[in-house]
Amino acid sequence: MKLDQLTFTRYIAALSVVFFHYGAHVFPANIPWLNLILAAGPIAVSYFYVLSGFIMAIAYYRPDNTAPFKSGRYWLARFARIYPIYFLALLLMIGAKIHDAGSDPLTVTLSLSMLQAWVPGYPLTLNAPGWSISVEMFFYLCFPLLMLMVKRHHLPWLTLGMASLWLSTQMLHTYLLNTTDYKAFNALHDFIYYHPIMHLNTFLMGFVAGVWLHLGKFQYFTLPRVNTISLLAVLSLTLLLLGLRETFIADTGIAIDYTNGLIAPLFIGLIILLALNTSKLSDWLSHKWLVLLGEASFSLYILQKPLYGIYNSIFSRWLDTASAGYFYLFLILLTAVAILSFQWIETPFRRFINAFGSSSDKSGEKDHERGRLT
Repeated sequence: MKLDQLTFTRYIAALSVVFFHYGAHVFPANIPWLNLILAAGPIAVSYFYVLSGFIMAIAYYRPDNTAPFKSGRYWLARFARIYPIYFLALLLMIGAKIHDAGSDPLTVTLSLSMLQAWVPGYPLTLNAPGWSISVEMFFYLCFPLLMLMVKRHHLPWLTLGMASLWLSTQMLHTYLLNTTDYKAFNALHDFIYYHPIMHLNTFLMGFVAGVWLHLGKFQYFTLPRVNTISLLAVLSLTLLLLGLRETFIADTGIAIDYTNGLIAPLFIGLIILLALNTSKLSDWLSHKWLVLLGEASFSLYILQKPLYGIYNSIFSRWLDTASAGYFYLFLILLTAVAILSFQWIETPFRRFINAFGSSSDKSGEKDHERGRLT
């Protein structure tokens, strides 16, 4: 299945994370209602998880194929995809914090082993965006079990379990967010926002949808008119809900957040409709330069913090750090570095590491290189 049209959406999501961290104060993100959309970084991570589950299902699901898990190629491919550039970003942050308490042995060990999201107080240490990779690694561990359940014809039960997990996660998240015990960045906060269990529903939703799509259950939405209208409706509703979140909280006094998949059903609708789209929109999104930006999005995402530190130490001497130009110059340089990183670090290291694996299931790996977070 052709998925190039999904790849560029990863760059858009990663861009939202960068705006959230460094550009929330600049135009047009400084317009209140646009800020909720352009700087929706934590929500974009939820989108990444849904997309990751979806793409992995498309890439690996074969009714009679378990070779990637038996041969070990799957585990090698996951390591090859994320660890080289993750490790590089970590080395840059360790170098920057070598004299700080933030680089103590436990902090470094948890980050190197990608376990920081499991331990309260540590998810955002060293390279803060790395917490999401810690969560993603948990998904990778779960994936063979999900494939086994599907292979044994438990897809309807898995779908029901996914819906139940999504609902219970949202109820638990909202309840804990509104308790008196919740404080910003305390242990409860870290559990709500960063613990892998609280994000599993998003990955599972993407996985289930990907298998159903693989089985041809959404063919109705391949009709051009139906697809276009549905795509516009889902996109409009998603943007509307992003813009109305703060209004809902102010009017009801109930704190809610979208970071654990509350609007994931809309994300998966958007992903499915884009995957099935055969219009000029699909051709436009599949342009080689847009695909390249999407492919470079992982480097952009994971290198943003160390590169901003380097950028800030150099350019803050001459430029106004609060200006829009300062942010957009960083964004241009970050995008350029991310493309170079993808071409000269990510891809060569991935090929080198994968060379130690078997040659089986290469087609699946090639598919998985399009449209995924990691």
